Amino acid sequence: MLKTYSRKKKTDLKKVPSCVRPPVDDAEEKKHFQKVVNDFKSYRSHLAKKFSFNRQLVESLPERQQILLKSYKESLYEVEKCAEHNQGLIDLIIKDVFFMFENANAPMPCVIKTEEEEEDEEETTVMGVERVQTTLKQFVRDWSKEGASERNACYQPIIDEVIKNFPPEHCKPDEVKILVPGSGLGRLAFEIASRGYSCQGNEFSLFMLIASNFVLNKCNEKEMYSLYPWVHQVENNLTPQHQMQLIFFPDVIPSALLNPTSSNLTMAAGDFLEVVSG
Repeated sequence: MLKTYSRKKKTDLKKVPSCVRPPVDDAEEKKHFQKVVNDFKSYRSHLAKKFSFNRQLVESLPERQQILLKSYKESLYEVEKCAEHNQGLIDLIIKDVFFMFENANAPMPCVIKTEEEEEDEEETTVMGVERVQTTLKQFVRDWSKEGASERNACYQPIIDEVIKNFPPEHCKPDEVKILVPGSGLGRLAFEIASRGYSCQGNEFSLFMLIASNFVLNKCNEKEMYSLYPWVHQVENNLTPQHQMQLIFFPDVIPSALLNPTSSNLTMAAGDFLEVVSG
């Protein structure tokens, strides 16, 4: 089993990396957590407005020009279907997310905002949805076969240095404690822990923590989930098919590669300096 998510305090979560967070009665913390969850919930509706606006622009053109853009207009409907698929995945990611932190006396209540309240925060919601989009892209780098070359380029040198300085044949790996700040979706921390070392990932972003909790704790089959990571990216695409590329994750089963009898992987949420000083 994997260990826990904690925030600031060091306690343990339920299955995989768990996270510690500030006390549950912290009003600002509750508000921020709910804001992040609402940003995840707003993903599809935000993109639907964007796609609808683009269609209206096309329809406002002279008929001759609309004919030239017929395939583009049709692709907007396909892209919207991809966004709906992603929202289905997001709904799974945030399911039971209020139980994510183990050092909480009670789960934080889920308060769904009204449309009027969401409109009042439209500007911040746009920024939040952009962070959701960035988080979805991280699944490609950290947990898909398509991201293997990038992982080899940025993670493997670190793993090689760990093994070089703490060779398993000359030490007890589980007694070597390694901290991975800015751990994102947790792949580097996972790779280190899967080699027997005691590793803790540290991440400040709740977007990343929620997603890493899902992939590390809820994914028990290889490539059991799919998403369209580039559907909201209109640049750097040679064809519409590039924008609608489907990827599957995870490329490995996290729980299958970690020691089932000892929890050597944990996650600490919060500011790096606060975590290490605590």
